Amino acid sequence: MIYQILNENEVVELEKELRKTLPGTAKIYYVIRSFVNGNLQGYEVLVDNWPSWSCIILRPHSERQVPRYFSHTYMCHSKSVTALKYFIQRPGVINWEEPVTFTGLPNDIIPVITELSRKHGATVTSKESRFMYCWTKPEPPPLPQIPDDICLGTLEQKHVETMKTDWESTSYREDLEGYFSGVVQNFDSSCVTDKKGNLLAYICMQYNGAMAMLYIRPEFRQCGYFNILLSDLTRKRLAKTEVAYAFIPVQDTQLIKLAREFGFEWVPEGNMTWIRYNPPAQPNRLSNVTKTVEAKSSNLEDCLNHFKINAIPLTTL
Repeated sequence: MIYQILNENEVVELEKELRKTLPGTAKIYYVIRSFVNGNLQGYEVLVDNWPSWSCIILRPHSERQVPRYFSHTYMCHSKSVTALKYFIQRPGVINWEEPVTFTGLPNDIIPVITELSRKHGATVTSKESRFMYCWTKPEPPPLPQIPDDICLGTLEQKHVETMKTDWESTSYREDLEGYFSGVVQNFDSSCVTDKKGNLLAYICMQYNGAMAMLYIRPEFRQCGYFNILLSDLTRKRLAKTEVAYAFIPVQDTQLIKLAREFGFEWVPEGNMTWIRYNPPAQPNRLSNVTKTVEAKSSNLEDCLNHFKINAIPLTTL
C-alpha cells in the first residue's frame, strides 16, 4: 500500500484514537477535529497504513476549495522521523511540482526535505522550531482581578478588521481577514475592551488547537493584560476538558520563562517546525538555498512588547 485516503468513519475513528494520547498529539488531534467539523474544506486525510498507521498527512485534494490562507499547506504528524521520511517520498503522496508548506513536522525531518529539494532543483525555507508548552495541572489557573475600567469578553466578527491590521505586517498568509473571521467564528478566544467597546488586547485559537496571536496595544502593555488573557482562555479550554497549549520559539528564552512562570510545562513530543518547499522556476535548476528565519533576541520588555504565541496557520513562510 502506497497510502490510504481515509473515509469519514475512519477519520472519526482516528480522531478518537488521537484523543487518547493527548497532550502530545494535540497539534494533529485538533487539526483532525477541525476537519471532522467541516472547518478544513478541500482537504483529505492520508495515512501510510490503516488501521496501524505511523504517519498522517492532511493535504488539499482541491486547491479551488481550500481557503486561500491554507493554499498548498500540508499538515503532518508522525510517530517516527524514519516513517515520515519514507512516506513523503512515496509516489503520489506529495506533489513536488507545486509549492508546499509543511506544518507540524519534527525538526529532524528538515535535512530530509532539504535533500529532496536538491534532487528537484528546488529551494527550502525553514522556520525556527517551536516548543509545545501546555497546562497540565488538574486545577485551572486563577483569574487575575479585572480592573473596573475594562471588560473581559470574547472576540466577535466586528473585531476582525482590527486583528487583520494588527498582524498583516508580520504574517505571510493570504486572505488574513478571512482567516481571522474563521477563527473568531469557530474557536474560543478572549479579549479586553474599554467601556466604549474599543479592543485593547486579545488572544485567539488556531485550527490546530493552539492558543496564539496574543496582542496588546502598545500603550497597555504594562497593565497586566498578558496574565488576564492567558488565564481566561486557559480556563475556557479546561472547562470544556480541552487541552490548553501554545507554541513558543525554541530560542525565545524570555517567552519560555514567562510560560513557565505562568504554570505551563514543556511537552517534548509536541515540538514542531514549518518548512516551505518552492519548486524551481525553470527546469533543471540545480542550486538549493536553505534559509532559517531566526527569532530576534530581546529582553523581557521587548518580549512583552512583541509577544505572540505562534502556531501552524500564521507562521509559515
